[in-house]
Amino acid sequence: MKIKYTIWSLLLFSSLLISACYNYGNTHEPYGAPQKEYHLPPPPQKIVGTPDTKKEYMQKTYTEIKNTLQEADVVMIEDSIKVLFPDHIVYLSKDELPSSDYTTPLMSFSKLLLKYKKTNILVTGHSDNKGKELSNKALSAKRAENIKNILIQNGVASYRLKSWGIGSRSPVASNETKEGRDKNRRVEFVVLYQEK
Repeated sequence: MKIKYTIWSLLLFSSLLISACYNYGNTHEPYGAPQKEYHLPPPPQKIVGTPDTKKEYMQKTYTEIKNTLQEADVVMIEDSIKVLFPDHIVYLSKDELPSSDYTTPLMSFSKLLLKYKKTNILVTGHSDNKGKELSNKALSAKRAENIKNILIQNGVASYRLKSWGIGSRSPVASNETKEGRDKNRRVEFVVLYQEK
């Protein structure tokens, strides 16, 4: 009897000890109890900017080219950008590569073209009006092709670039003077929006 009483006391003492040390509380709401309502704030809205329109994209491209390339003449013509380096990409008569330092401005221009990937670039070569027009056109095409290849070497994707030799048909100065002919031997760039 004493043993039973002792065992019983030990069991009671150990159950009190365990419940005092480990109070888990209710493991779930009783069945049938009303559901609690939780009032959490709505998740924050993800802010996504609207994509630029063609006009906005070209305006942004124009502004950065104009501000970055101080040595260039940059003009917005409707939805295209014309870029000319009047002191850097000029040629001596019959030369296929520019006669002045053209690598630095072309590198700066290439970096901008790499940034604005939604554009295509037309590289146009020009000549003065001395000699036969057929030869002038072939020479201007080589000038444009050489500059195009330099842009490709600088990382601009070839599919974005087209070159075209115009010859003497589009002068920017009079061919009657040496100074005018020097200005007419040039390469120009037309930056266009990449239509999909």
